Amino acid sequence: MQTINTAPTALMVTVGFTPEQAARIIQVRRVLPLVEDRKAPCIDARKLWERIGKPHGRFNDWATAYIKPMTSRTDLTTEISVLKIAARGTPRTDYILSRDIAANLAMLANTAEGAGVRAYFLDMEELAMRLAKHLGVRVSVIVEIDNKVTHMFIKQAGDDVKAGNLPKALARPTALNKERLLKATVCEVVTGHSTHYWRETFGRGVRDVLDSADILIYSQCYETARALIACGIRSKPVLLTMLTQPYGGRVTIDKYTPTLRTL
Repeated sequence: MQTINTAPTALMVTVGFTPEQAARIIQVRRVLPLVEDRKAPCIDARKLWERIGKPHGRFNDWATAYIKPMTSRTDLTTEISVLKIAARGTPRTDYILSRDIAANLAMLANTAEGAGVRAYFLDMEELAMRLAKHLGVRVSVIVEIDNKVTHMFIKQAGDDVKAGNLPKALARPTALNKERLLKATVCEVVTGHSTHYWRETFGRGVRDVLDSADILIYSQCYETARALIACGIRSKPVLLTMLTQPYGGRVTIDKYTPTLRTL
């Protein structure tokens, strides 16, 4: 599952970020990932300095002004690692900073790049909330329905085998094919387009493209279709008729085509 530190551009755009915001997040998080232990040294101070626009012009000047004073503070000793690196002439001093200290230093940078880093932290907080909502629907709702649908079709295939209407070797393939066709039907009803169209157009399945609001509509149609089949509706024309009235065309592809052009 994608996290705020691994979410690709396409997913960030899907949950509502602009391509420019997504690009900024990806660029900055290479240097300032949001880590679980915010107090553990893990960020190279030199890379941070470069990312925030090289304030003070020289790394040593910046480090002397901002980092060195913190190394004598007892409350920060575990958050900064001081590295003495052998070199010709004067040995070089590097620092490994905790995520919290790195964030604070980035906030202090009076540079355009520093402003971008400040925006990055706000974006990451928003991304965390949007991903929780976006992925939550898929995990808690879609996966649950998937499991129900798989179980339903396997049971139906098993019943057909017992009745002598289906060879045992074809039971599972038949069940999986019916599950695939049901998902295709739901996609066609809700969006007006086939699953093939979505994959060919966006390079991903429809469920990976839809935003949180639309995936909820999809899941409602999917659950209704499952319930109808469980109640004995097996004719596709009948199923389409019963699903189209409440869900037909509820998701429009127009809102996603601008996303396609900017990726």
